Amino acid sequence: MPFYEYRCSHCGHTLTKLQSINAPALTTCPECHQDTLVKLISASSCELKGVGVFGSSKHPFASEKPSPATPAAPASSACASCPHATQAS
Repeated sequence: MPFYEYRCSHCGHTLTKLQSINAPALTTCPECHQDTLVKLISASSCELKGVGVFGSSKHPFASEKPSPATPAAPASSACASCPHATQAS
């Protein structure tokens, strides 16, 4: 169930209420008892998850280009002194 925020246009009192989507909107302010509550529009707390939702995902149809292969590291000095290292060149 989502949270809904309300503000009274008469006294300015704000409140948050956990309500069903199908529940009718609140109208009576619990502070001043006037029928002046207005439902506010606020940011959603919805989080999208899954493959392909964002550009950084690993979706097979993503527009990312594969990174080039990294070149082999040069032989270390221990391998350079090995007699087999000169034969491979």
